[in-house]
Parts: sequence; C-alpha cells; structure tokens
Amino acid sequence: MPRDHYRKAPDRDHYSQNHKTDRREHETNGSQELDEGVIEVQVIPQDDNWGETATTITETATSIVTLSEEDISELGKEKKRFSFASCLNIKLIPAGILSLLLIISPILFIVLPAVLWKPLMCGIECDGMFLSLAVKEIVLIVGIWALYFRKTRVRMPRVNVLRVGIMTLVFLVLVCYWLFYALRVIANKNDLNLANIIHFSSTLLDTLLFLHYLSVVVLWLRHSEPVYNLKVIRSTDGVSQFYKVGTMSIQRTAIFVLEQYYKDFPEYNPYMMSVPARAATKQFSTLKFYDIDGKLTDNSKINPRTRAIITSSSQGRRNPGRNDRFYEEAEFERKVKRRKARLMAACDEAFGHVRRVQLDRGPTVPMDPEETAQSLFPSFARPLQKYLRTVKQHHRHNMDAILKHLSHCLAFDMSPKAFLERYLSEQPCIEYISSRDTQEWSLVCEEQVTSGLSNSTVFQLKNEQLSLVVTVNDIPYFDLSEEEFDFENNKFVLKLNSETSV
Repeated sequence: MPRDHYRKAPDRDHYSQNHKTDRREHETNGSQELDEGVIEVQVIPQDDNWGETATTITETATSIVTLSEEDISELGKEKKRFSFASCLNIKLIPAGILSLLLIISPILFIVLPAVLWKPLMCGIECDGMFLSLAVKEIVLIVGIWALYFRKTRVRMPRVNVLRVGIMTLVFLVLVCYWLFYALRVIANKNDLNLANIIHFSSTLLDTLLFLHYLSVVVLWLRHSEPVYNLKVIRSTDGVSQFYKVGTMSIQRTAIFVLEQYYKDFPEYNPYMMSVPARAATKQFSTLKFYDIDGKLTDNSKINPRTRAIITSSSQGRRNPGRNDRFYEEAEFERKVKRRKARLMAACDEAFGHVRRVQLDRGPTVPMDPEETAQSLFPSFARPLQKYLRTVKQHHRHNMDAILKHLSHCLAFDMSPKAFLERYLSEQPCIEYISSRDTQEWSLVCEEQVTSGLSNSTVFQLKNEQLSLVVTVNDIPYFDLSEEEFDFENNKFVLKLNSETSV
C-alpha cells in the first residue's frame, strides 16, 4: 500500500461521534471498509515485502482500543503478580514463626539460666559443647532455609498435607521440650550446673536435625522411585508424552506435569489447525446457477438457502473430501520443502559472503555484529518471510527478535543451520514465554487434590487456549527369575548331502 494512504488515528470525540456510522458501514460494505481503513506499517525499509507480516489494525479503533487493551493488560499483570506474591508470603508466615522458635529455643535454654541465676561453670567440657552447639545451630538454619524458604515459582490450590504434618510434629516436640525444661531445669535450678543445661539444649538440636532429615525423606526422597506412569495429552492437537513419577499428591503431580510440559511439548499453533477447505471450494465453484430470466454471473448473489440445497445435492453424487485433503497435505509439504530449500540457500550465500569478507586481506571497515546483521538480513528477508508465512509462524518472530538472534549467531561464528534452527524446527513452549509472566492453570479433578495418586486417576489442567488431560496408571511389578541353560550339550551338527548343493 503506498504511504499516501497512511492517516493519523482519530481522537476520542471523533471516535464517539462516528462509531455508530462506521459500524453500519462495516456491516454493509465489509471488505470495502477494511481496505480503506487498514494501516500498514513497514518494518524494514530495505525490503518493502517484509511489511506484509506486520499487524494491521482498522483506523477507527486505533486511538481507543489499542491503548485501553495495553493499559488493562499491564494492570492485570500487576494484580496477578501482587496476588501471587501475597499468597506466598501468607503461607510463609507460620513457617517463619515456627522456624524462629526452633532457632532461638536452644539459645534461650542457655541464656535464661545465666540471666535468672548463675549456675556452676565448667571447663573444657563446656567449651567443646558450645562449639558443637554452634555448628548444629548453623546446620539447622541452613537446612530450614533450603527446605522451607527457598524461592519457589509454584502456587498450589491447597496446602501440602505432609508439610503441615511435619510442622505440627515439630511444634509438638518443641512444646514438650519447653515443658521438660520448665519442670526439670527451672524447678531444680539449684541442683544443675551449666554442663547439664548445655547437654539438654544439645539434645533439642539433635532432635530437630533428625526431624529435618525425616522431612527431607518424606518431601523429596519419597518421590524419587517411579511408581506411576502418566500419559499427558493436549486436547487441541493430540500431542502426547509419557512420564514416570513416584508417590505424590495430585496437585504436586500437576505441578510436575506443567514443568515438563513447557520443556517437552512444542508450542501450540492454532493457525495450523485449520482444515483445508479446498474440496468444498472446488466443488462449489463447478456449479452453475440460473434464474428465471437468465444465467447469473455472480454466485455471491444467490440465496443462502438455495446454495445449501444445491451443495448438499451435489455432495450426494460425489464426496471428494478425502482425496482433496490428501493432495492438499501433500502439496503443503512440497511447498514447505521448496521454501525451506530456498531459505537455506539464501542463508548459505549470505553467511558465505561474511566469511569471504573475513578471509579477504584487503582494506576493510570493521563492523560489530549488530551492524553486520542489519546489512545481512535483507538478503534473505523475503525467503524467511515466505517460509514463516507458509508454516504459520510469522506471528512469533518479529524483526527485532530476528536481528538479535542473527547478531548473536554472527558474534559466536555460528553456521547458517545454527541460525535457522529456531525457525525450521519446533521449539518448546518455554521459548515463547517470559520469565516474568505468571502462567495460570486450573486443576479439575473428581478427587481431592491433596490425596495421593492411584491407578486410573484422571485430572485435567485447563488454560485459556488449551487443556492437558493426565491419565495415571500403575507401573507393573516385574518378577525376574534365572533359568539355567546347558550350552555344552546344545550344539548344532551339520550333515552334508552329496545330492544337494550344500
């Protein structure tokens, strides 16, 4: 489209006054209004054809819709981040209070007698016990942080039952130690020395370290042995994967499935799910329509009811849907291979030119990778554009991302195949999402999500665009026995016959 057609977007008042009129004109004149109101943005000045991949928007909706959607999306992201962080902070409050009590209780067991009364001091034995107590205290602090307070990127709908059970057990043990401290130490303060008090505090630290080891076994090592087989299938395009997991809850299994999904599953492309409509178009185009007065020249003016009747009657004579689908897919594959070959040839020629310039010993102007990428990109921009449009991936790659990737490949002296790997092969889902975005999923299951897995358990993970259906099956038990085989007595004897060729 020439640049004379580029017009500035109208303001709010102009949009509010002419919105109804534009809507009526859009309903009546459909395609004509679209051609007049489309704004085309040229992405690369060197190549006018690359601008076809740019997003086109109508003129009447530029000033209102675009700005409001961006603002609302940013506000939504901030709210999601705030809610996610607040939920994590609320869950960490009970664990933080309990951990603080666990850390300061052994210290208070020693500090309180020194403040309230002065017990009998001891010599080298107390010094060694102090060092042992300090080392145990440091190990306990590091273990609690590693198990309960590391930064997590997961928010579950329900609490972890095993974790809550271990925290309750630790709290009960701590309460029991304080009761025994009040009955045995404070009540008999005149009969105890400092060595007995330090030993009592050391036993508390030993007990807490053993409970920490128990929590590691229950929360982490318990899942290491595979017990169940998971079949994960994507509902939109039928891509499936199989995983093995141990004994864990349904919500923890859902987290595991999502972590593997973003790593193993290719990104879902809704544009590739359209069924070729070649059969219906071809079959309908061969029909001729007549009215009472004469032959119609425009098939678009036919009554929709008449069109449906004629189409259904023609399908009764011949249904070429299967053949046309087969030839359509074969033609699509040939088209992809042809454009892929052209793209690879263009990239080979461009990268070969860069290598020839590097090997040339004549006077040259040094260029950084960004400048080299900008000068090299127009040579294969058109083949790349055609290939991305053919495989319906032009919406994922813009000019800035392609130039950045090209400069990265040039900086590390990569081959053209290494550059095209991102565009020629299917990339996992993690490549197209940002680490700052929060991925929201919904868990649907008939059972309680805090209960453990069992055979034939089925649950669903739903997103705005797709859903994952997970089926759980037991891994069978294997009984391996040893069988003896007599290798010496089991030998073959070849008898030759003179009448045959052997």
